[in-house]
Amino acid sequence: MKSVRMKGFDERRTLEEVLGEVLSALPRMPPERIPTISALGRIVHGNIVAERDVPHFDRAAMDGYAVVAADTFNCSQEKPARLKLVGECTVGRVSDVEVRRGEAAQISTGAPMPRGADAVVMLEYASVSEGYVHVYKPVAPFQNVSRRGEDVKAGDVVIADGEVIRPQEIGLLLQCGVKKVSVAAKPRVAIASTGSELVDINEEPDVGQVVASNEYMLAALTKTYGGEPVYLGVVPDERDALRLTINKALTFDMAVFSGGTSVGKYDYMPETVAEFGGKNVAHGLTIRPGGPTAVFLIGRKPVFCLPGFPVAAMIAFESLVAPSIRKMLGAGKIDPRPVVEAVLVRRVPSTLGRRDFLRVKIEESGSGLIAIPLRVAGSGILSSMTRADGVVEIPEDVEGFDEGEKVKVKLFLHVF
Repeated sequence: MKSVRMKGFDERRTLEEVLGEVLSALPRMPPERIPTISALGRIVHGNIVAERDVPHFDRAAMDGYAVVAADTFNCSQEKPARLKLVGECTVGRVSDVEVRRGEAAQISTGAPMPRGADAVVMLEYASVSEGYVHVYKPVAPFQNVSRRGEDVKAGDVVIADGEVIRPQEIGLLLQCGVKKVSVAAKPRVAIASTGSELVDINEEPDVGQVVASNEYMLAALTKTYGGEPVYLGVVPDERDALRLTINKALTFDMAVFSGGTSVGKYDYMPETVAEFGGKNVAHGLTIRPGGPTAVFLIGRKPVFCLPGFPVAAMIAFESLVAPSIRKMLGAGKIDPRPVVEAVLVRRVPSTLGRRDFLRVKIEESGSGLIAIPLRVAGSGILSSMTRADGVVEIPEDVEGFDEGEKVKVKLFLHVF
């Protein structure tokens, strides 16, 4: 590959071009079987089908009286139906009560319907006197009855391939008798920070030194998007040290480095990765921040060299690494970030031919959401990301957005 050190970038590729090429080359991770109760946030590998009906028996949907619906036809407040009370049905057990014509059984919500009964009269529309139930409002067959399989039938697809398992899916799967699920194995992502100026997070930085926080930020992002980070530590700007770390990183499913990607004298990272063969998809993108990013495919294994400035590293991660993790997981949504529309409170200029990522804060106004611009430039100002709720992408063919214009805001994913 052509070196840009001490020269600058002659050409850059668009984000869409690079991302399209990378995603098309990535393999899907194999499936693994895990307990349903441990599957929160995992991506389903293959459709999951119900093993039993939900509910698996006819049950009362209301507290009241189990009856034969036909016995209540034409009844009214003035002329109630009079039914003999023959027993009680409670939750958690099958009653031996049988309801015949002219009879009723008291029943609790969720209790199995007794033999012979096909409807439930709500307590509000009945009264009991001297062993008889007086019904003041007619019910239709199966009214106030939750039928077997009305929620899910055995063999139904409960969760489709590529969907994420949320808390409600865990509950439904267990109801359906699914105790284990097949999910995509998490891609193992090797992460390292490069730079001779970096010091460990437990050290007090001297003048000219920088705390190596990127590795932990990128690891947290990796977890957020479904990958499993592997820390490789801090590597100085020395070719031999970089080669050793790259060689180790290539034993994992994906490699992510931060630092050493720009045009400085000691920005060796892209050149050193290139020594390992494969394809240099890009070095230099038409985005801000994150322009010096380099991307390689070594076999079908992606290697991302992100800028050292933290905002640029995060923007480049969410634009390239996160979609790659999601693609390898087989996720139905490559970009899971929620998007909201908001009105921009002031004009933000941009440059044609470059995609800008505007950090914004979202607030509510009387007429809806507003987007307050924080910064476009300043790739080292990490507080601009902590104060922001998301980003607005200004496309390459637009010279900024005007005040009062509706924009789409990609919100940051939250993990609690």
